Amino acid sequence: MIVFPAIDLYAGKVVRLRKGDFSDRTDYGTTPLPVARAFAEAGSRHLHVVDLEGAKTGSPKHLEQLRELSGLGMETEYGGGLRSEADIRDALRAGASRAMVGSILFGDGKSMEMARSLFAEFGEAITPSIDVSGGEVVVSGWAETTSEAPAPCIELLRSIGYGTFLVTATERDGMLLGPDIELYGELLRSSPGARIIAAGGVTTLDDIKRLRDAGLYGAVVGKAIYERGFDLARAIAVSEGGE
Repeated sequence: MIVFPAIDLYAGKVVRLRKGDFSDRTDYGTTPLPVARAFAEAGSRHLHVVDLEGAKTGSPKHLEQLRELSGLGMETEYGGGLRSEADIRDALRAGASRAMVGSILFGDGKSMEMARSLFAEFGEAITPSIDVSGGEVVVSGWAETTSEAPAPCIELLRSIGYGTFLVTATERDGMLLGPDIELYGELLRSSPGARIIAAGGVTTLDDIKRLRDAGLYGAVVGKAIYERGFDLARAIAVSEGGE
């Protein structure tokens, strides 16, 4: 399993939200580059970057920071505000290894047409981002509910060719409550073979072990690193089968 340390950006600074609430934001008083360097020094070969300002406004706002981060050599997945093919192309050109895309895939009659078009152009460089609240997929910075359940969304996207999915339990995001193991177990049972990255609530090394043993492809860790002294180096070792 892969551990993805997270950097959430707003106005060029590293921040964290609670449950995606922009009014409940913690600013850590730093720009992203030194944080990412520390992740690399801990042994991380992957990075998860969310452009919160982009998610709020509908277009990416931190491509310059992405260019800087990509220079560190880590595989970087980037999302937030990528709501057109041009935005996705710009993010990939700025150094993203993968573009995390959600809002343009769900919630309207053209969504599957767009999903096919994106896969035809970008292939596995696209990671569908499936944000779940109350058992339903939410979009537009978690402000809108689609009334779609995550399992059939994953299966439909797999039929197009997508293989890797970021699934965020939004009600746990930034809450340090532990991951929604039940949600991920259900999705893996309904979509065996899907590569699912878990996000939301990952707090302890035991969480990493539980997700690893459940068969998750990856786990995103954010707030625990900044506020709980989460040992990233040990987490990477655990995710790879150690301890």
